[in-house]
Amino acid sequence: MRYIFSFKDIPEEVAAVCGGKGASLARLTKMGMPVPEGYVITANAFEGEIIPGAMGELEALISKLSGKHTYAVRSSALCEDGDNASFAGAYETVTDVRCEDIISAVKRVTASADSLRVKKYAEISGAESGGIAVVIQRFVRPEFAGVVFTSDPISGSAAVMQGNYVRGEGEALVSGEKNAEEFSFDAMKFSYKGNKEFERYAKGLFKYCERIRDGYGKPMDIEWAVSGGKVYILQARPITSLKRMDRDSFKVNGSLSGEYLLSKTNVGEIFMRPVSPVTFSVLEIICGALGMPCFIDNVCGQPYANLSVICSLIVAMGAKEESAFRMIREIAGELPEGVSVPVFPFDRKNFKRKMRKLFLSGGKNKTSRKDKREFKERMIEIADELINEIRRLPDNKALFDFWVTKGNEFMSNALGAIMRGVNIFPLFGTKKRLSDICGEELANELCSGGAGTLDSMKPLLLLEDVIRGDMSREEYVRLCGHRHVNEMELSAPYPYEDRKFPDNIIEEHLRSGIDVHKMRAEQERHYNEAVCKFKEQFPRKAKWLDKMLRSFKEANRSREEVRNKGVKLFCIMREFLLRVGEINGIGEDIFMLYFTEVMGLLKGDRSALAHIPERRENYEKYLSYPPFPNLIYGRFEPEKWLSDENRRRDLYSEKNSGCVLSADIKGFPGAAGVVTGRVRVIFNSDCAEELLPGEILAAPATNIGWTVVFPRAAAIITDIGAPLSHAAIVAREFGIPAVVGCGNATTVLKTGDMVTVDGARGTVTVINE
Repeated sequence: MRYIFSFKDIPEEVAAVCGGKGASLARLTKMGMPVPEGYVITANAFEGEIIPGAMGELEALISKLSGKHTYAVRSSALCEDGDNASFAGAYETVTDVRCEDIISAVKRVTASADSLRVKKYAEISGAESGGIAVVIQRFVRPEFAGVVFTSDPISGSAAVMQGNYVRGEGEALVSGEKNAEEFSFDAMKFSYKGNKEFERYAKGLFKYCERIRDGYGKPMDIEWAVSGGKVYILQARPITSLKRMDRDSFKVNGSLSGEYLLSKTNVGEIFMRPVSPVTFSVLEIICGALGMPCFIDNVCGQPYANLSVICSLIVAMGAKEESAFRMIREIAGELPEGVSVPVFPFDRKNFKRKMRKLFLSGGKNKTSRKDKREFKERMIEIADELINEIRRLPDNKALFDFWVTKGNEFMSNALGAIMRGVNIFPLFGTKKRLSDICGEELANELCSGGAGTLDSMKPLLLLEDVIRGDMSREEYVRLCGHRHVNEMELSAPYPYEDRKFPDNIIEEHLRSGIDVHKMRAEQERHYNEAVCKFKEQFPRKAKWLDKMLRSFKEANRSREEVRNKGVKLFCIMREFLLRVGEINGIGEDIFMLYFTEVMGLLKGDRSALAHIPERRENYEKYLSYPPFPNLIYGRFEPEKWLSDENRRRDLYSEKNSGCVLSADIKGFPGAAGVVTGRVRVIFNSDCAEELLPGEILAAPATNIGWTVVFPRAAAIITDIGAPLSHAAIVAREFGIPAVVGCGNATTVLKTGDMVTVDGARGTVTVINE
């Protein structure tokens, strides 16, 4: 067995016994950082003292080291410099060591594992000290040494990097023996603020810190030194106060990892309940493939859109912050007064690289372009063929081979087709441009009823075709059997898995007595009248209007088509996971694993199964939580929020945590119309059948799973939503007045309340009887 490795030669499978510091130095070296060359003695080389075989390797190494240099001998405990704890300054470090003194320095460092400092740190932090590896590294005699935090360790803001340094060795800084000079970098557009003596090295250090932050994908605490006029990187570790998750236990809270604005708008409509560990991991993979890490973030299982990621991307692509904020308002609606979108440095190069890979997958030749078009057209059919193949796979090897070839290929092609095939830009600003010409009322009518038969409307419209005999049940299942409330949660069964589908929903629809085709035709008539009215008033704008509405219709259609086809990717993954669970005898426990662990299981690694009980316990806890606020700004702690009698469902902000929820109900105009009626408050789709014809539906959010009850509603009110959300789009096409994104509707309103809903103005008025 080999016990000593150079930084540049550490194999991936050995990294686990190199300790936090050793593994990180190896990673930094491979990233091309200016790390002084060095070696790691792995943790399995020590059993109290260094074992004979490792001692022989160490003696051989020392004989080859240059006597012109001295060396730093540093601890690299298995628990040190990791996500959970840094153990900074707890273990011994010996610097400026001559070759002949290296062995005694190694013994001194390993002995420090039993020191009172280490035991006390472990006790306070709750982290286990674990075994210890040792780093031997060429010593650089510094003129300056210090640390840089790529994000503020308290607020999490990544807009400014903060640092400090001392003259001479950095150990004096860590131990607090010397007072430090402070400095900062503007991370959005480089500038240096600090002592002029260090200014000549500032930009070089900043560039290295940028690369390390982007390479690790998280806020980092970076140790550095300047020696001989050159900047060196001595260590990089995660900032433990900005920890996003503990993977072993599935404890996840993205609000703790940085200063972000998180929103449930759109995302909260897709994911109506907390996601399981495997779904979480797949969303992480998809965000990574898009070059937008944490775009879909997570707070205790509940997914959020990270608006800071979107805004930062827009700014990184060259837009001014104000322009980016305007685009965010189109997606998420107007933000509450005093709430802004924190922006951070976004890795634009990585985003472009990922986008090129998705857009250009398959090459640029004519054949590949033809193949891409064919894939897009046959995507649902191809998915069904793959599902049938998965169900016949006999063993782990066949499953593994299937995914690394056909599964990955389908996922890559699907994401590429989605990114290439949708143009949502006409959705932004169309209504405003029309309003500027013809007024808000006519603009509302022009943006309602003309989108055609959207995919999210098909489960309801095609159901009536089945009832009339114009479509077979089998065809309905093929077209709509994958659409339901929790369609992107991999642990949730799809309707097509139920043999009673669609008979179970046909019976309910027949009892309602509603004709949705008639509703749709009526709304189309209003739309056509609005088009004629506009052209009569503005004849010179007739061709402009036709072009504008065609683009708006196509944008709505393609957006819905992307969602419909994207769900098929999740169908394939669920079928794959079910088959893995069946063959490996763990059943639905498979959903408590991350996808990389599932692939490891197929190769014989069952170690992740030990984490299932704790993950399931946490997931069950997440399922018991009520929906968290629509908007979260800053660090959000669920238990603290739940204990607050004045907690708000629309907004949580550290700065405004004491604000009492308003009794006024106002949201975004979803679909025009004024209706007065009684409210039915429904918190989840399982109870949607309680809605009686003519009642006003008030719900936290709606998605395609709620569409079947929409025609019963006189009007629709939601806590979560924006003008481009599901409730708004479908309500407009059926001519149902809607106010979305109220934040507080299901808190203020009670079933039986009499209200007036004004969909054009975005208001809900309670009528006191």
